[in-house]
Amino acid sequence: MINRIIKALNAEKAKIWQINRTETERAELYFIGGRLDIPRRAFITEYKVTVYRDFEEDGKKFRGSSCCFIEDGLTDDEIAEKIRSAYYAAQFVRNPFYELPSPVTGSKDDSDSDLCGRNLSDIAEAFAKAVLSIPTDGNAFVNSLEIFVTRKKNEVAASTGTHVSFIENRVSGEYVTQCKRPVDVEQYRLFDYNSFDTEALKKSVRAAIRDAELRAAASASPKKGTYNILLTGENLKTFFEYYAIRGNASVIAPGYSTWKKGDTVQKSGSGELLNIDLVATEPYSSDGIPMKDTAIIREGRFMQVTGPTRFMRYLGEEPSGTFSKLRVSGGTRKFEDMKKEGTLETVSFSDFQMDFFTGNFGGEMRLAILHADGKEIPLTGGSVNGKISAVEDKLVFSEERYEDSEYSGPYALLIPDVPVAGE
Repeated sequence: MINRIIKALNAEKAKIWQINRTETERAELYFIGGRLDIPRRAFITEYKVTVYRDFEEDGKKFRGSSCCFIEDGLTDDEIAEKIRSAYYAAQFVRNPFYELPSPVTGSKDDSDSDLCGRNLSDIAEAFAKAVLSIPTDGNAFVNSLEIFVTRKKNEVAASTGTHVSFIENRVSGEYVTQCKRPVDVEQYRLFDYNSFDTEALKKSVRAAIRDAELRAAASASPKKGTYNILLTGENLKTFFEYYAIRGNASVIAPGYSTWKKGDTVQKSGSGELLNIDLVATEPYSSDGIPMKDTAIIREGRFMQVTGPTRFMRYLGEEPSGTFSKLRVSGGTRKFEDMKKEGTLETVSFSDFQMDFFTGNFGGEMRLAILHADGKEIPLTGGSVNGKISAVEDKLVFSEERYEDSEYSGPYALLIPDVPVAGE
């Protein structure tokens, strides 16, 4: 198929192009009430073709681009029509000229992954067993579960001479916990791992079952005021992503962020200074760029810009590829010791968000726990409305860690003096 696509590109006189071939094999399991309802297998091959077109206007050079997707089974005429449309559209994209990544060749298998060599259905069954093995008292339980185990064989071929291939594995899914007393509530949870980490999933499910019971018992909202907030789990990735986005070339090049290497981007104070890395979860980027872990924040200072090829070139930087995982170092306090009198532990939100322009963060709380008078008081409703510049010098991290496919770092983050809207 790649040769047929190249033939169509040559016929259209498209000299600069990139082809991303993705062969996906997936095993899926769907459970209802602990019983397997539907098992599925999927095999999909897709080709993403990016066509570039150089042109000049008023003495300025431009490099436009456009994409099309090609599936197995298309005729030569159908492939040619898609290429023709993409090449035509590329002339209307007025991106200032930039160089594409240097040519790279290589192949990387998945032998360094503990998912390598395992049957996809066996992996799915092991993760299903991990979820369904968690004992319950019958009051709260997992009422539905979906698991997807994906193995992708990626190939990148470009007119520049780049030709690389690599394999990536992922286990993802979702489950719903339910508690029927004193009121009937359900809570929806996602999970996503690039390793055979069934123990992490078990820990997550145990917490989710407990949280469902607390949510069923919650009948009041927190009182309006200022609290020390304890942010946990997957929400920390959203919080720390502020620093990754502000340091991305696609934000710096247009002037949305003024960060420069060496800048102090976190105020120092009584809290812990940030150390953040971007983690290479694949050996090559979608452009065929070799990926490596990159330190972006050290002791509160911005160390390295990363981002898409076009914007990296505009900044005079070598392309780094695009990362999807953050790693945050540090953690000096035990989680249990962070639950001081008056602390509001925010367990789950309807949608926790961080605005990378303003640094405003927050969301409506589905479940929070107020630690007061030696008790844990479950609450629901109300919203957190903080600003990162007001608290970043006082952040405290837990010793306990949290790990998934997009975040590795402290399990809990103590944020002081955050406004909360409530009763």
